[in-house]
Amino acid sequence: MSSMSQRLSQHPRYLALLGTLFLGTVYFLYQAHSAAPKMQYTDLLAATKDLSSSSNTCGANILPGAETHLALTLQGSERRYQRMIGIREKFLVETGVIPNTAFSDWRSIPWDFFIPEFTCPHPMYRVGTVAEGGKWVCGLERVLHSNPNCIVYSLNNNSASYSSFEVNMLEKSPACQVHAFDLNAAPRTASSWPWGDAADNIDTTLLGSRVHFNRFALANPTVPNHHSLKSVMGTLGHEWIDILKVCISFRFLSSYHVERISRFARRQIELNGSEFATLLSIIAEYGNKPLPFGQLVVTIQALQSEDMTTMGQFHQWWQRLECAGLRPVYFELGMMDINNRRQDPGVSYWTFINVRGTHALIDDTLPEYP
Repeated sequence: MSSMSQRLSQHPRYLALLGTLFLGTVYFLYQAHSAAPKMQYTDLLAATKDLSSSSNTCGANILPGAETHLALTLQGSERRYQRMIGIREKFLVETGVIPNTAFSDWRSIPWDFFIPEFTCPHPMYRVGTVAEGGKWVCGLERVLHSNPNCIVYSLNNNSASYSSFEVNMLEKSPACQVHAFDLNAAPRTASSWPWGDAADNIDTTLLGSRVHFNRFALANPTVPNHHSLKSVMGTLGHEWIDILKVCISFRFLSSYHVERISRFARRQIELNGSEFATLLSIIAEYGNKPLPFGQLVVTIQALQSEDMTTMGQFHQWWQRLECAGLRPVYFELGMMDINNRRQDPGVSYWTFINVRGTHALIDDTLPEYP
């Protein structure tokens, strides 16, 4: 090596450049190794087909033999739900709705067939605002009583105006932690509220320390830079999620408006409908094992998903959720389209509880509360 090369190799800037290149290479290799390959929705549907056809979770198998009040209540709800499924399946065939009825008519069709027949065995609570943004939660006081350090995962909610659910959850328990995941979250300063500029009534100093924001997609393998639920829970040291919330804040816009908004906002609109692939991915990952969360709060925006073009496709997706042990206990249509736009409702909000595993909502060994 020449004397000039030796002097360059010892120069601080040269060493810093080498260090940067080395760290960049390591980061790239890590990302390439940790990020799973993209999958199409049809792949996920196929991967969960055997689970829905062979798993006994589709039937009534909740706490067999138990004689406590909670167990008997759950068993009664399951019997009613299974009876409703039989009626639904027969009605879907008789009316010719499946398999090929266009899903573009979903505003007046699906909710006549897919209904929250299962009953939450505890009081229902409104968390967040009484208007758009608030959600209905099953047995919230019982959940917080059994686990004061509750864990909430919030997916795809890049909006300050729609974060009232997360704010209210943090206010109701001084130790709850919210882990938020959004692939296209806009950059923010260290002092800003995780979803942008905070409303005046949000104490960001007190609440912001318990919000952990992640700029990647969780459990949605149809997009780049995604991570599986199991891997993220392992990294964060979580064995259980008390509430999993899947909600995208952007509403349906006309093609005229889409052409005039930013590329960032347009990308957010394209991600609407990712709840279908996300939930199938989680079900496929856990197979016949109980899902790792107590309840699911999900926003369904079917008109914005290319994966839902017929009622038959939605029927298949819904059955996957049922056979994974999820039971709908609450449903409401978004009224913003009706009240503000004078349009048919284009968004629906659902609450499901997990009837498998052992957790506060179905565990009758816990003290009765409330």
